[in-house]
Amino acid sequence: MNLRKLQINVLMFGLENSGKSWLFNQWSKHKLIPTSPTKGFNVGTIQNEDVSVSIRDFGGQPHLRKFWCHYLQSASVVFFVIDSTQRDYQQIQDAKSELQSLLDNKMIDWVPFLVLFNKSDLQNSFTNEEILDEFGLALDQQQIVAKYTHQAKIMRSSAFSTDQFQDILSWLTQVTQEPY
Repeated sequence: MNLRKLQINVLMFGLENSGKSWLFNQWSKHKLIPTSPTKGFNVGTIQNEDVSVSIRDFGGQPHLRKFWCHYLQSASVVFFVIDSTQRDYQQIQDAKSELQSLLDNKMIDWVPFLVLFNKSDLQNSFTNEEILDEFGLALDQQQIVAKYTHQAKIMRSSAFSTDQFQDILSWLTQVTQEPY
């Protein structure tokens, strides 16, 4: 029996309408709740017998993004959520720019990083090839590590899939227990 729980502090970023709050509600409250744009951030905790995961879901509107950097020092893990159904060129460029900005931030050089292509259950979501073409990222590959010092993973997600969340939780537990 583990007497001490592993404590993980997740910061979840992404552009507005990427589905961060839907994921947050599903994971922390175990139900889907209609959301409105997050003003500031939401906080919730997920616990099992071995781990306690605190998640902060940050608003993704342009005027809120400039505040993200003020919270980075508290991160055990960073999630960046991308709407995999968003085909607007400017939105894709904005997502790439914000992702790049976080990856380049020296404050979280050694923090594990998870990129989630959300809404993967929808028919018009990016294919694996489109993710590679648009973002230069390959699913389930850790090539971000080659350029950066982050342990990283790229995955698909959906607020409607609890299996995907279990995969994410397994990865979280693994990367926060391993020395890097």
